[in-house]
Amino acid sequence: MQFLVTSMQKTRRIIYVNLLATVGLMMVLISPMYVLVASVSILAFLAIARQMNFYKIAMMVKNHAKTVSKLRFEIQAKLHTGFRDYSGSVESEESSHKSCGFVR
Repeated sequence: MQFLVTSMQKTRRIIYVNLLATVGLMMVLISPMYVLVASVSILAFLAIARQMNFYKIAMMVKNHAKTVSKLRFEIQAKLHTGFRDYSGSVESEESSHKSCGFVR
């Protein structure tokens, strides 16, 4: 049974490689300019990818997402508790509450 599964995987791999080669050959025969442009763009992308540190960029994006999530939570909490100006600081909120009077 294991032989049959391995044989099917090898057969699929061979078929996929042949299909890819056939499509590539057809593209070269039909429009070689597109293939040249695609090859140059792939090489340029790979050259840029080698120079950049994608792990560092991913960590920066993750840190930014945490900060944005924290700010969203704070704004929602302030709105839920009834603060009028949720873009101001805590000190300005406290001073505005002191100056407000309540009618009984």
